[in-house]
Amino acid sequence: MKLNQNLLADIFQNGMIFPLNKDFKLGGYIQPNQAVEVEFAGKRYLTKSSNNGKWCVIIPAVSDPTYVGEIAVHASKQIQIIKNIKFGHVYLLSGQSNIEYRLKDEAHYKNVISDLKNKKYSDFYYYNVPQVDYIDHENGDIKPKNLQAESWHEINENNVGMISAVGFYMMAALRENDVYGPLAVVDCFKGGTSASVWIKEDDLASDPRLKRAFLDKYHEIIDGKTWSDFDRETAAYNLRVEKHNQDLAKYLKMHPDTSLSTAKNIVGHTPWPPPYRPDLYTRPSGLNETMLKQVEFGVFNQMVWYQGENDTDRANYYYLLLPRLLHTWRRTLKDPSLPIKLIQLPGYADYPDNSGAVIRQTQMMVAQQFSQVDLVSFIDGGEEHNIHPTNKKDMGMRLGRIMAGNDYSGTPYVSKVRIKDQKLTLEIARCSQLVLKENVFLKIKYLDDSFETVRLTNKNIRKNEIVLDLKKTFLGVSYAYKNYPTHIGLYNELGYPVSPFKYEYKKKMF
Repeated sequence: MKLNQNLLADIFQNGMIFPLNKDFKLGGYIQPNQAVEVEFAGKRYLTKSSNNGKWCVIIPAVSDPTYVGEIAVHASKQIQIIKNIKFGHVYLLSGQSNIEYRLKDEAHYKNVISDLKNKKYSDFYYYNVPQVDYIDHENGDIKPKNLQAESWHEINENNVGMISAVGFYMMAALRENDVYGPLAVVDCFKGGTSASVWIKEDDLASDPRLKRAFLDKYHEIIDGKTWSDFDRETAAYNLRVEKHNQDLAKYLKMHPDTSLSTAKNIVGHTPWPPPYRPDLYTRPSGLNETMLKQVEFGVFNQMVWYQGENDTDRANYYYLLLPRLLHTWRRTLKDPSLPIKLIQLPGYADYPDNSGAVIRQTQMMVAQQFSQVDLVSFIDGGEEHNIHPTNKKDMGMRLGRIMAGNDYSGTPYVSKVRIKDQKLTLEIARCSQLVLKENVFLKIKYLDDSFETVRLTNKNIRKNEIVLDLKKTFLGVSYAYKNYPTHIGLYNELGYPVSPFKYEYKKKMF
C-alpha cells in the first residue's frame, strides 16, 4: 500500500460525508505543475498543482441537507469520480488509546448490536485514517507493510465494532439532542502517543526546552546505531511484552474472579514504551508526517482531542506541548477557529508521582486560554488501576450532549478566586447551581505551610460559588488534585463534574 495514488487524497472516496453549510476543500498530490479541473453540481473549478504536486480547490457550501451528488476530477489525462457524497455534520477525533478504544471492546457493545438490528441508529458514518508508522521517502513504501487502504462506512451491525467507542456514543447523543441528517466521524488516532509525535518538528525545535526533552533525547538514543541494533532492541522488547502477557494470563487463570485491573496491579503493567527507532511512530513528529497529513484537506464541524496519558512521564512539558498541538491542527486544516473539545483525563492511580493531576490542570488552563477550545471533564469515569476503562458510553454521551450546543460548551471549572474579609470565594463557570452528590473535600494551604482539609456542605454553596472561612493567611486551595481522586462529588445542575484544580495565590495557576 502507498498513500495518495489517485488524483484526490485518500480520504476522498465514494459515500463520504462533507459538512453542511460550510465551504469545503478538495485536493491531493499529483505531478508538479499540472492543470486540474474539478466538476461539482454543474460548476467547474480550475487550479494547478504546485512544485511539489499539491493541489487544492475550495467549493462553496452546500445548504441542502438532502443533496446527494458526485465529484469528478480531471488532471494529467486521468479522471477520478467519487459518488454518493452527502452533507451533514463531520467530526474529527484524535489522540491516543482511549479515543482509539474500539466499540467492539466496549462494555455495552452487545446492546449496540441489538439496537442496530432493530434499526435504532441510521445515517451514521465513519472513516478510519490508516495508522501509518513510517513512510520511506525514497520509494513511498509505508510501514506496517500489511496495512490496508480504508474506506468510508455507513454504520451497521457488521462494521460498527471498528469505530471509536467514544465517537459512536457521541453521535448517538448528538442524534438524541436533535442533530439530524448524516453524522460522521473521521478517526485519526494512535494509541501510546505523546503530543510530541503529532507536532511538526520545526515547532518542537523552536522551543529550547522541547528541543532538549524530545528531539535531542531521541537523537542521543538512535544516533550511531545500525538497523541491526534497532532490530535487536525491538526483539528484546517484544520478548519482555510476551513474558508479561504470559504472566498476566497465568495469574488470571489461577484467579478467575480477579478483574483485569487488579491483576495488572499485581503482575505489573505492559512494558512501555518500546525502544526508539527511526521507523517507529513514537518518534518526535512521527505521526505529524504520516497521519495528520492524511487529513490536511478535511473540513470539520468540530474536533475532539483526547490524549495526555503518554505524557505523564514528562508532565511538566505538557503546558508547552498542548498549545503547539492545537495550533498544529488548526494550521494544518487551515481553520484557525476550529472548535475543539479537550477531554480531561479520567482518574488512574498508576501514573508516576502526581502527573495525572498536572496534565489535567494543564488541560484546564489551556482550554481557558484558547478561543473555541472547551474542556470536557470525565474525572468521574476512571478506574483505579485500569488506564482503559471499558465503559465509554457515559463519556461519549456526555461529550455528544455538550457538542450538540444546547447548553454549556464544556464542563464546569473554577474561573475566579476572591479573598475578602477572611473569606475565600471560588466562582464556578458553566454552572448556575452547584450540586453536592457525595462528600467533597477541599484542601487549603496557609502561608505558614500548614494545611486544612474542609468538607463542603450546602452552607458553603451559593448558586455557582463556593464560600469558605479562612483561619489564617491564605496561600492556596485544591480539589481532587491527585492521580486517582476518590471524592468526586461536585457537579453543576446538569450533572457535569467540576474539573479538579490546584490554585496557588502567588502563582495564580488559573
